[in-house]
Amino acid sequence: MVEKILINEFIKDRNVGAITSTSGNIIKKLLSKIDFDNAKVIVEYGSGKGVITKHLLSQMREDATLFIFETNEQFIEDLSKINDKRLIIINSDAEKALITLKNEHQTEEVDYIISTIPFTFMDRRKRKRTIFRAYTLLKAKGKFITYQYSWIIYHLIKSRFSASSIRIRLFNIPPVFIIEGIK
Repeated sequence: MVEKILINEFIKDRNVGAITSTSGNIIKKLLSKIDFDNAKVIVEYGSGKGVITKHLLSQMREDATLFIFETNEQFIEDLSKINDKRLIIINSDAEKALITLKNEHQTEEVDYIISTIPFTFMDRRKRKRTIFRAYTLLKAKGKFITYQYSWIIYHLIKSRFSASSIRIRLFNIPPVFIIEGIK
């Protein structure tokens, strides 16, 4: 049922980047890059059906906050069913996260940004603005972590962040690139 919804939304909404849920192996690799003992504010770009969201919440501190940015109405409806006081759902584009968090949530800096939005589908300028604003939003030593089906944004991350890495996970179908930037 979840996969059918994802396929339907993928066809209707260009901002949906996958037709299947994120695999447990990929989630494990993404979350292994987070120091949950010290993370107070985490942002997720493109939460989709909430698979990663639920894993983040299960490992976060009780006093931490998770802001999720999602634009798909069906996904927002599903995410709204997650009952957790640490979760704040924002119906907005990731590109606007910096302004939205500062102006509406009095949040100047975040520890981590996890992104699954399909940068490949964005035009070059929007991709650049989204990455650069994510960098600005992160605190010193904060991390931007994403998985993508293409390495297209790696050069942007490498040029902006003080440290970066890229790993390919061949055992995922399709293979994915896990890309990390450290401010």
